[in-house]
This record gives sequence, C-alpha cells and structure tokens, in this order.
Amino acid sequence: REQVLPSWQATQRALRLWSAGCSSGEEPYSLAILLHEHLPNVERRDVRILATDISERMLTQAREAVYEEETVNDVPPLLLRKYFVCVRTQPTRAYQVRDSVRALVRLARLNLMEAWPMRGPFDVIFCRNVMIYFDNPTRQRLVQRYYALLRPGGYLFVGHAESLTALTHDFRYVQPAVYVK
Repeated sequence: REQVLPSWQATQRALRLWSAGCSSGEEPYSLAILLHEHLPNVERRDVRILATDISERMLTQAREAVYEEETVNDVPPLLLRKYFVCVRTQPTRAYQVRDSVRALVRLARLNLMEAWPMRGPFDVIFCRNVMIYFDNPTRQRLVQRYYALLRPGGYLFVGHAESLTALTHDFRYVQPAVYVK
C-alpha cells in the first residue's frame, strides 16, 4: 500500500497482478479490496488480478467467494460491511465477497511446473507460501520465470519463510519477502 500503490495512482496504464497459488481466494480478494480502497476509480480503470491454483477444489471455493465468520474475523468492520454480504446466519455466519470486488479477479487453474499461457507483463506477482513445497532447483526456475513476466520495476512478494538468498536471481531485495525487478 505504501510503496507500490502511490506510483499507480498517477498512471492510467493497465495494471496487472498475479496471485500464484491463490488457494481459496483470500489473497486476490484482499488485493482487490485494497485496490478499491486506495486506487481512485479502480472500477473504471484497466486493472486485473489473475489468481491461479492447481487445485480445482480450491478454485471452486474461490469462485464462490464465501467465507466463514472465523475467516473474516480480522477484516475491519467497515470493510466487512462495504465489501461483503452476509449470506448465512445459521449455524454460523458466512460472508460472500461483493461482485464489485470479484469483478477484478480472474480465477484459473495453473500448474506452476507446466507451460504458462499468460505473457505478462505483470506489475506485481504474489507467490506466497508456495515455493516452500519445492526443492531449490525448482525454486530457481520459478524465480527466473517470475522475473521474465514482471515489467521493469515490478514486485515479487514471497512468503516470509521463502527467502531468495540461496538462489541466483536478478531481483533487488527491498525488505523481507519483497523483491523488485
């Protein structure tokens, strides 16, 4: 929000974000909410978030965009009212992400080890807590592929347990778990 978004507020170019390994959708929908909150007129701009995962079961959950009350407990009440609608009250509450948020997100199945159909360039790639499941040679290939898809000045966000220090790469370190091309 503080480092990346300010430069986007001044530009009218297309913005592309990718959530690789999006699981049940919390990350891409959180990104969409962040953009709604901090990027003026986001709904009238060319902004897209690609959210991919290998699991069809997780993608089905992400497409439904319904989250149990315990999952959204940390969402501030104002944002919960603004970007979610209560779709169930019994036996516990469940909330669905509003269509305006979901409209920014495109969900698709993707195996990170196979060919990628997207060409980029992306402004930001989030690959958080995915690479921990791979060996170093596989991580090395993934990081190189992410680098190739980012536009100059684009960011790669990884999980806090996923440092790139053991890998050879051209990214510049910004802070823990954040790198820039």
